[in-house]
Amino acid sequence: MKTRSRSIRAGLIAVALVLGGYAIALAHAALLGADPAPGSHLAASPTRVRLLFSEPLDPKLAQIAIVGSDQKRIALTLSADPHDVHAIIGDLPPLAADVYHVIWHVVSDDGHPVGGSYVFTIGDSTAVAHAQTASKAVRAPAVSTPPATWGPTAFGAPLIPAVLRGLGVGCAMAVGGLLFFVFWMNAGIDSRPARVALMIAVAAPLLLGAHLVAWLLNASPTHSLTTAWLSAALGTSVGRTELWRTGLALAPLWALWLARRPGLALALSVPTIVLSAAVGHSAAIHPGWAIPLKALHLSAVAAWLGGLLWLVVRERDTPGRFAREAEKVSSVALSCLIVVLLSGVAQTALLLHSVEAFYSPYGVVVLAKLAGLLLLIGFGAWHRFRVLPSLAVRADRETAESLRVSVSREIVLFWFVILLGGFLAYLSPPKPANAIGAPHTPAASEISK
Repeated sequence: MKTRSRSIRAGLIAVALVLGGYAIALAHAALLGADPAPGSHLAASPTRVRLLFSEPLDPKLAQIAIVGSDQKRIALTLSADPHDVHAIIGDLPPLAADVYHVIWHVVSDDGHPVGGSYVFTIGDSTAVAHAQTASKAVRAPAVSTPPATWGPTAFGAPLIPAVLRGLGVGCAMAVGGLLFFVFWMNAGIDSRPARVALMIAVAAPLLLGAHLVAWLLNASPTHSLTTAWLSAALGTSVGRTELWRTGLALAPLWALWLARRPGLALALSVPTIVLSAAVGHSAAIHPGWAIPLKALHLSAVAAWLGGLLWLVVRERDTPGRFAREAEKVSSVALSCLIVVLLSGVAQTALLLHSVEAFYSPYGVVVLAKLAGLLLLIGFGAWHRFRVLPSLAVRADRETAESLRVSVSREIVLFWFVILLGGFLAYLSPPKPANAIGAPHTPAASEISK
């Protein structure tokens, strides 16, 4: 009991340190103002471009370029506005009469690259009309530019970072959930579930580390890992959080492999799950509500998934004991389902404010995730009301094995839903109504028509 108490206290202290040290973001990055203004008609060339965003931004992670009707791209040297941390400034060379596209790229406080563009004109009406005619064919700068996202895409999100994030966070949750049942069922360090937890604990930091590299590549304007970019990106709050999450994912591995203490490993698995709630959209949009809701959501998912894994990987001993444990797992899963549903609905309400929002790529993936959740509910209902009563009466190996096979299929579906969550993290919710030039995912960004 003393060992359990120490493990629980260690987990609570770790969570408190994570929450206490996390700097909450103010809002999702959106372009709120610009000088020159979008659609403005200037008599003379401006001396600078100033963009105002809804959150503080580091100019080291930003890029602004000017493109005229000749398709020549002018990259601006950026600096922070000394009077407003929400603004970045780029000095302009003298510009001739023409139509100009301002193309911007920044990294939002949720860690995702956000881009957009707008148009302004310089010069007398004849020159402008001529430039406008010439600019109709302008779709992209003539100079070579990297693709908007790194690697292949799916649902409009970068495929590799999204998959790695889903797998990495999923493994972190699986470690915590499975260790919860190892701890609760008094299974030892040499039990089969503990050995499986050790294998997943090896995979979790590897996948989260790979996701960190993929995130850095995707967020980079040039999709390359230069020393300057690494220094700038890892110096931001989201970069530090990603580093901490990857590092803390090693702690359960140490506790299982070297310390050989499952209870301590369970406690040390919690901070990684909590940190996963403190990055992404929840860190940028209503973080005071979104972060606790997401932490609760991920914790419930971890316990639910851990119970399913327990039923599949536990030792094949007496069917009667297996039936009793299956009843416990079913009760935990039912409680977790309620938490997942309520917290998921609340998170969705924070991000999607209208029915029309569900027609966006983000909304479509939310609906796909909901469909997966409904199928998981169907699996759970079948197990709870059809299989478990039969197992309780017969308590034979054949029924127990039938339940394991069905639960294995449920786990496959569970991982599919987790992967959809990885894609949601890389899709932008519909833009704020007061945003200029539409902050949107780079996969959809293009020069304004």
